[in-house]
Amino acid sequence: MEQILDYMKKSLPKYVIKQPSTGKNISFTPFTVKDEKSLLIANNTGNREDFLTTIGSVIQSCFGIEKIENVPIFDIEYFFIKLRCKSIGEIVETIIICPETSEKINISLNLDEIEPIFYDNHNKKIKFENMIITMRYPTLNDFISRKENEDYYDLMMKCIETIETSKELIETKNYSPDSLKEFIDLLTKPQFNKLVEFFKTMPKIQRELNYTTSDGKERKIILRGVRDFFQ
Repeated sequence: MEQILDYMKKSLPKYVIKQPSTGKNISFTPFTVKDEKSLLIANNTGNREDFLTTIGSVIQSCFGIEKIENVPIFDIEYFFIKLRCKSIGEIVETIIICPETSEKINISLNLDEIEPIFYDNHNKKIKFENMIITMRYPTLNDFISRKENEDYYDLMMKCIETIETSKELIETKNYSPDSLKEFIDLLTKPQFNKLVEFFKTMPKIQRELNYTTSDGKERKIILRGVRDFFQ
């Protein structure tokens, strides 16, 4: 039996995609029946932390990523969509709730057509008159540990990596959240808006869908995040 199991693991097909955050090729194998059961259970609990943790574990296994908790969240979303394509199929039959009429709309979505959206004006280095702030992308771990009342402000503190002035380079990992909070509070409104713009323009995994409601009116909705695509 061990030989058969070993053969089955080694005979799984391999696929290659580009990692959105790095542009480098990364290979993966489809998930198994065991993985699919774990995902269904996590999705049915309705617990966001359990759902994201399970997705992370499945991706870690299929992609062979050691520190999955440090992978940017948009990479995770893209990996999972492509993983689902090769493991189950490209077409998803799902239901959306129209935000205007509240009615349920059946839609068919081709996941293989979804690609990351990049913005030309995006930059991880944000330049001010007297300093340069280097940001990092929000990771899977940031979203797993994120509290319901957290907003851009809280995420911003976590994602500032370094602060560089003409005299020093400060690594924020060496400072407390209170120090970072005080730093952000002392920013001017235009400076703060530049940090917010970093999040607005970072790569996104989303899809705009057109549909018609029962009143005959054409409408559109934007799906973002794993749960939107698989609700």
